[in-house]
Amino acid sequence: MKSDAKLIDIWRHGLLMVLSLFLLVPFYITVVNSFKIRQDIVQNPAGLPIHRLTLQNFAHSAVSPSFNIFKAYGTSMTITVVSVGLLIVISSMMSYVTARSNHPFLKYVYLLLLTGLMIPPQVILIPLVKVLTSLGLMFTSQGLILYYMGFYIPFTVFLYTGFIRTLSKELDESARMDGAGPFVIFWTIIFPLLRPATASVIIFLFLWIWNDFLNPLILLGSTKGYTVTTGIYRAVGQYSTNWEDVFSLVVLASLPVLLLYLFMQRQFIAGLTEGSVKG
Repeated sequence: MKSDAKLIDIWRHGLLMVLSLFLLVPFYITVVNSFKIRQDIVQNPAGLPIHRLTLQNFAHSAVSPSFNIFKAYGTSMTITVVSVGLLIVISSMMSYVTARSNHPFLKYVYLLLLTGLMIPPQVILIPLVKVLTSLGLMFTSQGLILYYMGFYIPFTVFLYTGFIRTLSKELDESARMDGAGPFVIFWTIIFPLLRPATASVIIFLFLWIWNDFLNPLILLGSTKGYTVTTGIYRAVGQYSTNWEDVFSLVVLASLPVLLLYLFMQRQFIAGLTEGSVKG
């Protein structure tokens, strides 16, 4: 039995290593080609000419007349941080009420809210434009943030609710016996215990909002600046063959998300495992 289990374990690890290689190949090609000149990229995309690697691609593509990566960082960071922050505050409180209440009405509301997970963003794009136009929020950062809040609340509530249900209700009862109200109980006792779930929420939402292209392109327009994704699209163009600029801009755009994951990966993994114990 032990030999069979060991053999299965070896096969499983081997399969995971093969799958990891498939994921690492595009990452390797992107990073390596961002340091190469155009001739080396065209001749051998997977090659690594150590003596001809250069940082000039980043200096050339980061700041140009049509694109400024630091301006794009500022716009994307503002929209992403504000959206994620508001989603955490609002959705965590909603999830606490949903997880702790036994009222049948709230259960139906929760199920209705989860139907938002099945709606593709492209389906609601035209009604969304009409709503934001009527509110005077079209082509503004506030309108884009409002959209992100509405669209990602179902996912955030779903993740928080599953995690809160794993926490004992005796925590609430003991705090209530000491005279604490629901607001105090949540922010001083429950919310600090939601750190793994919050890390998962931050990484998922930061990744999705930061990498979003279609919604900033349409809802933000060109009058209020540009995000990282829309800025790269306008700087590179549809038919560009400047591969050294393309690869270096992709690396610069992915860098904040990569650093965030490396900083919060332990909490992220804990959130994925602990939050799925109970439903």
